[in-house]
Amino acid sequence: MARVQLDLPEKLAWSTSLNIRIYDTNFAGHLAHDRVVSLLHESRARLFKEKGFSELNVNGYGIILTDLVVEYKAEAFFGDQVRVEIGAGDFTTKGCDLYYRMIHTDGPINGKIVCNAKTGLVFMDYTTRTVSNIPEIFKSWF
Repeated sequence: MARVQLDLPEKLAWSTSLNIRIYDTNFAGHLAHDRVVSLLHESRARLFKEKGFSELNVNGYGIILTDLVVEYKAEAFFGDQVRVEIGAGDFTTKGCDLYYRMIHTDGPINGKIVCNAKTGLVFMDYTTRTVSNIPEIFKSWF
């Protein structure tokens, strides 16, 4: 079986810190795959909020995710501290890819990558239900 391999940019423009909560873990006691997606979403929402916007409104346009790829690298456990870094690339007129790197920031595995991920996104005018151009302000974040 072929394994997914992501090529992330070396430097990602923005980051936030998170703690792994007990409800982020699964029956095996480590970070659950579905919670990884939720933590990436939390990080993306924090990015938009810090910039003064939301995922539904960047100068009148919202985002729609078109795809998701996660490449798991290491376990994380309840109480672990991680940093999620986010960057962007592969811009088109309508969308781009957001890249994520989740990294341990405490304990003996400080600096170890938990996962790399990518979401494709396009911008949408939710009033007309049509895909729109990327707002210039969004591009300036990266």
